[in-house]
Amino acid sequence: MKAKESRLRFMKSSKLRTTWDGANFVVRIYHPKGLYPRGRVAHRDALFYADDTIVFSVTRSVRWSSADKEAPCTEMDWLSLDELRLLGSIQLCERWGYGKVVFYPVPSYARVIDRRSLDLTSEAVAGEIRRLVTHDLHWPDRTFTSDLMRECLSLRYSFLDDGEIEMTRQEVFWNAISTSDYVLLRGLSSLFRSDMLSRHQEFFEEATMQCFVALDASFQLIVKKLKKAGLAQPTAKDAALWLHENFDSHLGFQAPLDRYFQEFYDQRVMTLHPASRLGETPYAPLMHDDYFHLRDSLRAIFAYLVSGKHDDGFAQAVAAYRS
Repeated sequence: MKAKESRLRFMKSSKLRTTWDGANFVVRIYHPKGLYPRGRVAHRDALFYADDTIVFSVTRSVRWSSADKEAPCTEMDWLSLDELRLLGSIQLCERWGYGKVVFYPVPSYARVIDRRSLDLTSEAVAGEIRRLVTHDLHWPDRTFTSDLMRECLSLRYSFLDDGEIEMTRQEVFWNAISTSDYVLLRGLSSLFRSDMLSRHQEFFEEATMQCFVALDASFQLIVKKLKKAGLAQPTAKDAALWLHENFDSHLGFQAPLDRYFQEFYDQRVMTLHPASRLGETPYAPLMHDDYFHLRDSLRAIFAYLVSGKHDDGFAQAVAAYRS
């Protein structure tokens, strides 16, 4: 391939209209408000790239309406199924008790590369996309994202230390997460949103509310798992027993709760319902630690459900308890 032919460019709007319903290589830029693993995670149709000056992802993505003709309509600008799969496979690599990944995609930015095929495992391709993205940051042609893109250039990115995340597990999660598993993807998506909201002190309540959505997703996934194991009609008590057997009992808790995450049930009702059997509530009865506890616990539960294994951080916590 000649050097001139290898130069990538973003697809023009006029051409994009004719390819909108197909699979396209979609580029996302991530804001310095986030917290990222440093380096390159590459699959043939998906790439995550993070260095000191730029963080971006590329996925061969299909729009929601094209992936599922029966999907409900939405006007919200958010990640595609393929992007959720990629970011989820990275987030699930976190270690129990260590730092967490915070993905913060620049809103209203989803450029499409003008190519029908690309090998995103190629270092040369990754470097060429980096050049393309960097050029876009310096000369944005979208006024409603230009301020945020300038911040990507002027603000400093933050990264996790290598010991805080087990990136060796990423391929396991990538292979195990299905874009047809809507409940899992909705749960992961809610954790992404909760992390973004938690970067703003005034939206900590909303960050915890997103964790409640992820909590329900985790419950539904456990119910599915128990049904596959032969339990005809699993209940919240059965889910609590599953949680105790796979997590809490290893950390010294003596008995399972009566219901799954029982301690959050009343809080969730009063948070989401201003008037309920618990009375009328003028505010959400939440604590900052509720977000941290739910977010970290649910990440670990999703990771265990997907892979069937605990991370090294959990194993260290169990060893510390036993010693």
